[in-house]
Amino acid sequence: MQKSDFQLLASSGVNLFVHGWLPDMAPRAIVQISHGMQEHGARYARVAEMLCGAGFVVYAGDHRGHGGSVIDGRLGHLGPGGWQTVLCDLRQVSESIRERHPGLPLFLLGHSWGSFLSQAYIQRWGGDLAGCVLSGTNGRNPLAGVGEVVARIVTRFDGPDTTATLLEKLTVGNFNDAFKDGTTGKEWLSRDAAEVRKYVEDPLCGQPFPNAFFVEMLALLNATWKASEERKIPRTLPVFLIAGTEDPVGLQGKGVLALAQRYKKHGMRDVTWRLYEGARHEVLNETNRDEVERDLRDWLKAHLPS
Repeated sequence: MQKSDFQLLASSGVNLFVHGWLPDMAPRAIVQISHGMQEHGARYARVAEMLCGAGFVVYAGDHRGHGGSVIDGRLGHLGPGGWQTVLCDLRQVSESIRERHPGLPLFLLGHSWGSFLSQAYIQRWGGDLAGCVLSGTNGRNPLAGVGEVVARIVTRFDGPDTTATLLEKLTVGNFNDAFKDGTTGKEWLSRDAAEVRKYVEDPLCGQPFPNAFFVEMLALLNATWKASEERKIPRTLPVFLIAGTEDPVGLQGKGVLALAQRYKKHGMRDVTWRLYEGARHEVLNETNRDEVERDLRDWLKAHLPS
């Protein structure tokens, strides 16, 4: 495996850092990773190594406001355009890596906030993909609409750049309540204490984000989960949902199953899912990650264009 990182000047003027991993063999396809909030693309090096071993090229761009793509050195600041601009960045990264590997099919793998961006992506450009994997995802939380209204009110009074102490508490603050097997407050991420420790000790992970980020996150959810938008996803696009049964983001699997069933109701022909018993939010960093990686690899190989 070889590293192939690069920087990309987005159309909005922000420099995006893209992590790249190339297989030692002739590549079969590309996997583009869309990471979650308060993390970055380098955290996917292990899964990239596994995928490279199976003949896939892997790229993970740091979303604006994350990792190596921060604006004015401020983590969590998305800049003008909000989530819509982040989505356009994701598309621009796709186009850049296609230019580097012309003719190869492209798969999109989105995790958590990155899976919500991926849901929006396939509504606009799903016809350009060979398939999409949604990890640690959810669909149509009934509180998201009220949450956006509250977030906008708080932001109006506190300011968009103020640390989102209240909004973070209201949106993700209770995620760790069910887990008493540690002291970091991030045990909801994984049963693997070493992986949780890596996250907590990473200066680019888990840092406080501003009010404006949470406004944009909730706006993304409310825009994406409209039935009229979901019906724009190509019916032939294969989608694979993976999540843990103890993941609070996916409502312990209920939200994941609801999303899968909604996609099927919209006429999508190839929607599959796998819920891993006892696993938490980051299934690719879980104690059963070998099983998750095998399922991911097998699904991607099964959906390579013939």
